[in-house]
Amino acid sequence: MSMTSSLVLTSLAHGSKILAGFALIKIMAMYLGPEGVGKLGHMMSVVSILTILSGGGVINGLVKYTSEYKLRSVVLFRFISASASYALAFSVLVMVLGVVFSGAIAKLVFNNSEMYGIIIFLAVMQMLFAFVNVVFGVSNGLGDTKVFAVSQIFGSVLSIPLLWAAIYYYAVPGAALSLVFASCLCAIPAFYYFKKSRIWGHVRLSTRYRNNFLRLSSYTIMLVFSTISFPLVEILIRQMLIRQVGFHDAGIWQASIRLSAAYLGFFTVFLGFYFMPRVSQQADKRVLSTLVLRYLIFVQAAFLLGALTLYLGRGFFISLLFSEDFSTLNNLIVYQLVGDFFKISSYVFGFVAVAKAATKLYIASEIIQGGVFLGLASLMSFTAHGVESVMQAYMLTYMLYFFVSAGSVIFYLRRK
Repeated sequence: MSMTSSLVLTSLAHGSKILAGFALIKIMAMYLGPEGVGKLGHMMSVVSILTILSGGGVINGLVKYTSEYKLRSVVLFRFISASASYALAFSVLVMVLGVVFSGAIAKLVFNNSEMYGIIIFLAVMQMLFAFVNVVFGVSNGLGDTKVFAVSQIFGSVLSIPLLWAAIYYYAVPGAALSLVFASCLCAIPAFYYFKKSRIWGHVRLSTRYRNNFLRLSSYTIMLVFSTISFPLVEILIRQMLIRQVGFHDAGIWQASIRLSAAYLGFFTVFLGFYFMPRVSQQADKRVLSTLVLRYLIFVQAAFLLGALTLYLGRGFFISLLFSEDFSTLNNLIVYQLVGDFFKISSYVFGFVAVAKAATKLYIASEIIQGGVFLGLASLMSFTAHGVESVMQAYMLTYMLYFFVSAGSVIFYLRRK
């Protein structure tokens, strides 16, 4: 499949996800206001973590090795069976831990341990997240982005009326449940495609795939640091904002995070499902250097075009997507956009580390970006309280992170 076709499909899929996400945040903004959005910030972080990490975070490993083994059926089926077994074991472990510690987690997430039922529901439903990650990893490794696109569009469209009903009738608890619903529904078409595929009937769940388990564990370690370190930093910074200036500013910052995640998702999906398989298959470092540079220029140009549109129309877009109560964001969004430009540019280099299974380098980069952001946000909060200092810290963090990432990849490509 060509770059253009792949980009169109992933854009349509993520576009539907963005519409569902903005429908969710719009309904939340209308019925709950900035304070309600601020109260749900921790739950959004937890759902984001589990959506990616469920099943041990095998999706990137599946994309890499499925693309390498697609012409070797026996090896391919064995690896997919190992991945499914690994994902099932990991998701069962997460479910048990979630149920056992549901009260403590609810206290942390909602500041109310009596909402433990929502945590139990999430712990059970994350097993569907794991299944979806396996199906998407295999299909995209085989170059069939249609599976991801159709499943995502189906789930997004179906989720909107469910989201509205849950929030309208049950307020904050309903909004929390709607976050889980939005991530589960694409499992329905994913199962349909799985049953129709040539993989159906060849998956054997077993604990005998030790070598493949070891390969997958490196991706689990990378994704644990990726999905937990930064959301954990967000939780700590959000708590700092709540203590200093209350839920209103925390809600403003949460709105900027959701907006950022929406448009950055276009690029991360495209890089993960199209760029990474090509990097995985490329052993010649000269060709790899050209490939990285080409995608870096493409991603930066596309981002700048979208960012300029968003910035020039920021008053219209922010009131449309959220409400007039979020107008403070008009004067602050420039910090988020500059930070996001350097962040997505850094991701081009980060996917090289993932594709080459450079676990130590990837973990180090995740610790650096989270630590620098937390440190700068804490430092700058002493001179200027509020959401502006946090967004300035975000911008500076990713400017620094971009140069560190670029230097690391240049060193790797030049090393004999």
